[in-house]
Amino acid sequence: MAVQPPSHSAATPSAHVGGARRLPMELFELTPPRPVEEFDARRPPQETNHHTYVIRDRKMAVPFKFLRAAGDDAAERPRLLLLHGMGLHIASFRGLAGWLLPERDLILVDYTCFGIADGWPRGGVAIEELVRLCMRVPAALGLAQLDLGGASLGGGMALMAALDFPTLVRRVVLWNPAIFPQALPPLYRVVRIPVLGELVMSLMPARRLVDGIRYGGYADPQHADPELLAIYTRTMGRRRNRLRLLDIIRRLPTRSPAIDRYLQRTRQLFQPVLLIWGEQERLLSADAGERLRRLLPRVEYRGFADLCHLSGEEAPDRIGPVVAEFLRRQLPG
Repeated sequence: MAVQPPSHSAATPSAHVGGARRLPMELFELTPPRPVEEFDARRPPQETNHHTYVIRDRKMAVPFKFLRAAGDDAAERPRLLLLHGMGLHIASFRGLAGWLLPERDLILVDYTCFGIADGWPRGGVAIEELVRLCMRVPAALGLAQLDLGGASLGGGMALMAALDFPTLVRRVVLWNPAIFPQALPPLYRVVRIPVLGELVMSLMPARRLVDGIRYGGYADPQHADPELLAIYTRTMGRRRNRLRLLDIIRRLPTRSPAIDRYLQRTRQLFQPVLLIWGEQERLLSADAGERLRRLLPRVEYRGFADLCHLSGEEAPDRIGPVVAEFLRRQLPG
């Protein structure tokens, strides 16, 4: 049975930029990656936190960062792997990380390879393959279990991973996950056209893409973190990254058969799920949150009436404590 705490009221003030636990942006910078074999949990977090690591598959490379609290004995702490939204950056979890790091070591996967030049194959890979590649990260680190979280497309990928890797994933946190097929926005439909898409994405200013994030993802665009917008702008300023985003847009499933095998299995999902939903959602279908709430057997729904698609970015000091409390709970058995 779904657990259904009361939704937060729109009268509750949103947290503004400069939240109490916002971590330094330098922790989320994607530096030239080191092979995963160089990650050593015996080294102090002050050293490993500032490195980017990478696993390499026959199809592509997958960069990631592994963040630990100062003084942390990484061999003893549980881990939380986080998947960002489409076209975003691992820094999208910056505001939440200060709340989550006391509870978990954080693995932040750059599944779009925005941080490296050579990691992305021509044409990209299918979303299902991206899920498999992301889950190679905990395997490469020798982890037997971990928790999983994702926002937007990363939330859909997290749900897919929990179904495909049930013995690895202990619990799941979702922020407005994109999982149901739906009509694509006009821009997405345009850029899926061969040649025209390459032309549009090559010429489109980074600022326009970032404005789309602010005005589509936030209930109040003024609550956006200027440092986060700056890193989005810098990332989208690289043509190669805009073309990688194009590859993902072209791989988005628009017909149910493409992901029906996942949706038909969701009632088998035994892991506890926390579903955070910004109820002013503008990018996904209006009923997506309620549909997912009915579909998942062990879901706790937390609706925020005054937030939108990127609630974890817009109000981390409200969302963070909710997620931290969920992670602290003891699992049965």
